[in-house]
Amino acid sequence: MDMGVIKRWALAACVLLSSMAVAQESWQINLKDADIGAFISQVADITGKSFVVDPRVKGKVNVLSSESMNEAAVYELFLSVLQVHGYAAVPSGDVVLVLQQNEVKQAGRSLSTRADKDSQEVLTKVIPIKNTPALDLVPILRPLVAKYGHLAGVKSANALIISDHAANINRIEQIIYRLDKTGNEELEVIQLKEAWVGNVVTMLQSLDPSKVSNGGGKNESVTAGSIRVVADERSNRLIIKGEQNARERVRRLIEQLDQPSYFSGTAQVIRLQYADAKKLADLLKNLMNGASSSGGKDAKQVKGEVGIHADEELNALVVRAEPSLMKEIQELVASLDVRRAQVLIESAIVEVTGGVNDALGVQWVVGDLDNPVSGTNFTEAGPSLSSIAGSVVAGTYTSAIGSGLTVGAYKETNGSPDFGAILQAIESVSNTNLLSTPSIMTMDNQEAEIIVGQNVPFITGSTASSSNSNPFQTITREDVGVTLKVKPHIHDGKDIRLEVEASSESVSSSTAGSDLITNKRSLKTMVLTGNQETIVLGGLIRDDVIESESKVPILGDIPLLGWLFRSTSTEQVKSNLMVFLRPTIVNNGETSRQVTRDKYNGLWEFSLSDQLGVDDIDTHLNQMFEGLPVNRDE
Repeated sequence: MDMGVIKRWALAACVLLSSMAVAQESWQINLKDADIGAFISQVADITGKSFVVDPRVKGKVNVLSSESMNEAAVYELFLSVLQVHGYAAVPSGDVVLVLQQNEVKQAGRSLSTRADKDSQEVLTKVIPIKNTPALDLVPILRPLVAKYGHLAGVKSANALIISDHAANINRIEQIIYRLDKTGNEELEVIQLKEAWVGNVVTMLQSLDPSKVSNGGGKNESVTAGSIRVVADERSNRLIIKGEQNARERVRRLIEQLDQPSYFSGTAQVIRLQYADAKKLADLLKNLMNGASSSGGKDAKQVKGEVGIHADEELNALVVRAEPSLMKEIQELVASLDVRRAQVLIESAIVEVTGGVNDALGVQWVVGDLDNPVSGTNFTEAGPSLSSIAGSVVAGTYTSAIGSGLTVGAYKETNGSPDFGAILQAIESVSNTNLLSTPSIMTMDNQEAEIIVGQNVPFITGSTASSSNSNPFQTITREDVGVTLKVKPHIHDGKDIRLEVEASSESVSSSTAGSDLITNKRSLKTMVLTGNQETIVLGGLIRDDVIESESKVPILGDIPLLGWLFRSTSTEQVKSNLMVFLRPTIVNNGETSRQVTRDKYNGLWEFSLSDQLGVDDIDTHLNQMFEGLPVNRDE
């Protein structure tokens, strides 16, 4: 039969059979070898829906019906026909997509949480699971889903995602409802008196791993008759969850395991790499004693006796304790026995001192030097005239003139001087630059001190007797020089808090009585700075001006002529003292070696600056410590 004739015949049959049923809003559809495209067009006219048909949707349709159907029944019949022929209708907005079933998952479709339980419409639904892990249901339900459908579990949400016909989704939901039911599970807390909870949980799991689970997370696989066990190590309690029969079985087993131990504990030697054994032993003893005293009798029963001793020669801890406490002690030791960072503190004590002295004076005398009639005698600008004259007579005047300009004249009568005058003028400038750069390496939170100077004796007392003209003197020795004392505290590996005491002390050229005078400048402070940042700790700026004048009363105040009867001097001293500091965190051996190289290279550049640099720093350092001569010209 010609295909065009069949198509026209099928459409005519549909129209004739439904013409009488239009008024009653029902249709009776019977098709034989009708084109599926024509069938889709007829359903669109009946339901008023818009269809987008995949070009690959082809075939013949055969439908036999004996009863009339309403619009909804016609659409369900349409969906069933598509399913039989390997096609599916997927709603997408205002249209319905007619696709091959193997492309349903990739096509756009609405997300529905409710649908007609008997509908053949392809939908996607999210089904939350309340009591059973969703992933456990996936292998059970997957065979029930159509090949072109989709089933997946979401662990975090404990839910299932299903894409299938609405009728099949409804059937799967009924199965899930029967599987996802809570048992008669309750919580129970069991206090252990002798055994440690960690050991008990391990033994329970070893006996039947499939029935006993540790923790029992939300999505953990749980079988019938199983029990969840959680260990509360802080209070040595077990928290169990399960059905009554399972809990009773586990409770009886726990009672048999919770018995006094025949052994008082285990002993172990823990060797330390960085920490001090004695200090760490004292810390752990105080910690354990504090825990026992706060916990009372129950804590003592749980923890048992603990013995911690330090072997200082091996730098090790000898620990005897119950297994429960041994693990805790090992974890504490591992956390405390770590490499501590070191800090290199470099300081600079800079002192600049400058002085200017100006002096001008005139001295004269009239008459015999043995019996002077009149004259002036000043010492501000230099030696007095009488001392100079005496030196001239003795022939040693060159040593008595002093510094600066000295101009004099005298007149003799009968071989004896009867008049003498001297003019003295001097200006002196002095500058002193003192730079001390002490540096020291120390560990974090460890105080360190460096002293560079001399051990100077000071007289503290004397005792004399009538028979001994030389008194017995008592002395004490004190360090005089540059002292740096520092204690660093590293914060978060970046900032450093420093407790600093720095002083610079020197012996003065002047003396008081028969003892020494020292000039001391010290600083004590606490600062916060960053790694390798240079900061100023403090400073002192001093400006001293001393003016002195000696003159003859009245005559020294005469204008112009007054300078013949006076002597003046001006002394100005300026000093500037500043203290700088730069800390460097040394976290590892490589940084320590680099700091050593820099310091060693700087030592040679300072002392032997005219020679070549060192190519191999480590080789020269080894030679220096082994007592071998260091050849800088290698």
